[in-house]
Amino acid sequence: MKKYLGLLIVLSGTFIVSGCSILNTSSSKSVGGVLKSVNSGVDWQFKNKASKKKTISGLNVLQIAIDPIDTQKIYLGTKKKGIAFSDDGAESWVRMKFPATNVYGVVVDPFRPGTIYASGVYRKRAKIFKSIDYGKKWNEVYTEPSQGSLITSLAISSNDSRVLYLGTSNGDIIKTVDGGNTWRKLYSANSLIAQIAFGGNNDKIVYFVPYREDHLLVTLDGGASFKRINGNEKNDNLNTDWNNNKNNGSDGKKKVTLESSAVYSIGVDNADGIRKLYVGSSKGLFRSDDYGKSFVKIDILSDSKKYPIRAIAINPKNPQEIIYSAAQAIYHSSDGGKQWSTFQLDTDKVVGSIKFNPDDVNSVYAGLRKFGK
Repeated sequence: MKKYLGLLIVLSGTFIVSGCSILNTSSSKSVGGVLKSVNSGVDWQFKNKASKKKTISGLNVLQIAIDPIDTQKIYLGTKKKGIAFSDDGAESWVRMKFPATNVYGVVVDPFRPGTIYASGVYRKRAKIFKSIDYGKKWNEVYTEPSQGSLITSLAISSNDSRVLYLGTSNGDIIKTVDGGNTWRKLYSANSLIAQIAFGGNNDKIVYFVPYREDHLLVTLDGGASFKRINGNEKNDNLNTDWNNNKNNGSDGKKKVTLESSAVYSIGVDNADGIRKLYVGSSKGLFRSDDYGKSFVKIDILSDSKKYPIRAIAINPKNPQEIIYSAAQAIYHSSDGGKQWSTFQLDTDKVVGSIKFNPDDVNSVYAGLRKFGK
């Protein structure tokens, strides 16, 4: 989808938090909002309480961000209702004062308390806003040059929080190295950039998901150059490790390509010294141990292979623990993907975002939304 289709409902001015603005009156089959697990993703409960008898169960959650300084603070980027906020680990929610809608990207500075970046559409123009006071006031730091595009992804470095990448519905990849004061376009892909993830603890390695394409994009040098990867790359000299390719993965599985599948999601193992990349696609779950040059296929339950894998999360303290979602179900493995437990959702929405609490990995959050065809 190159352009955003349909009427953009833009909420301008100053907002006071109101439970009625996120009230859900729909049937249980269309319930959305947030799920929380307190046992690392084995079981889940809805956590949609707002004020009094009102809930956020009518929200389409596009993004979840957990404050790395105070992990009880959680931010939800939503389709039409701006940003919802919890300061008690999802036990209750309020609506933040935010001037835009269609919030596909929310990130929190890991070093500067209260500093938040969020994307959104304001007066029909896609923009990035920045707050330095926990969302009380927002300043615009980036705008798209014309109407019709969306900022569909946003990522911040965990080592140098002045470094952010954004991706657009036009396929543009744009970077700032000074906290949003200036920006530079790095690359144009063939489809919208659905997700951006840093490669573990290395700021130079960044992965990008061109939505429903048969490949990923990676930069190994902080955006100076880009490489298309699908498991079939040869003779590349971006990095010496790139060419150290054997026939089998680290666990003995035969290396494969992404099998011309449509890529929907990625997850990165952030453990020190680890460079595992997980890819969710229309044909299953794949893992790479070499920055995406080659992949091995992870054994998943056969029923979930019929549906796109929309979200992946890796336990930051135990990389053997993997969670992914497909259709109306969440899948959990504690042994690196050898065996899976399942949790069925009684709703017509699907999980589009999963996040572990980095301090308490027993706590995991999942956001529900609808996807277009």
